[in-house]
Amino acid sequence: MNGSLVFGALGGSLDNTVAHCHKAEAAIQLTSFLELVAEVIFRSGILGRLLEAQQLDALDIEGAIHLYYNIISQPCAVCKNLSDSELRQYADLHSLPLERSLKIVREYLIAATAKDCSLMISFRPTEDGHTASNFDSIFLSSSNRSYDYKAYFIDLDLKPLKKMVYYYQLDQKIVNFYKTESGASRKVMWFRQRRFDCRSIGY
Repeated sequence: MNGSLVFGALGGSLDNTVAHCHKAEAAIQLTSFLELVAEVIFRSGILGRLLEAQQLDALDIEGAIHLYYNIISQPCAVCKNLSDSELRQYADLHSLPLERSLKIVREYLIAATAKDCSLMISFRPTEDGHTASNFDSIFLSSSNRSYDYKAYFIDLDLKPLKKMVYYYQLDQKIVNFYKTESGASRKVMWFRQRRFDCRSIGY
C-alpha cells in the first residue's frame, strides 16, 4: 500500500481535482487493507486460539489466589478476611493436592499472559503465484490479488507467580469501585458466586 495515499505526502500542493482523486484512491486502498486484515484474522483462526488460552482461568483470581497460598505454603491472607460461609466455599480449594494447585495456577497465569499479549500480522503480495515456505497465502477477490501473510503473537513471557497477589488486589479494587459507584452490592455478590463457587465447577 502506498502510505502517502492514505496519510498524505509531505510538502507540495495539489489542485482540488487531483487531491480529490487521491482521497478517493486512498479510501479504496484503506478499504482493501482492512478487508485483507479481516480475512487474515478470520481464515487463520488465530483469535480462536487466543480465546482458548484466555479461557484457561477456570476459577478466576478469586479462586486461584487460594491455590497460590497452597503453593507457597503460607496461611491464606484472603481467608482471614472472609466470613464463615465464604470460608466454607473455599475450603475445598485449600484441600487440593499441590500438583492440582500448581496446574490451576499455571493455567491462570497462561490465561493472564494471553490477555496481555499483542497480535502482529505481516503480509506482502505474492510474486508469480509462488508462496514462500514460511508464509500462508490468501486471495483477496476485491483486489484480485494473492498475498503471503504471517500472523503471530508477541509479548508471551509467562506472568510470574508473584503477580498473583497483585492480580487479586486489582480485582478487589475493581469490584469495590463497582459496588461503590453503582450501589449494586447484591448483584456483585451474585456475580462472584456464579464465577467462583468451586463446587459448581467440580473441584
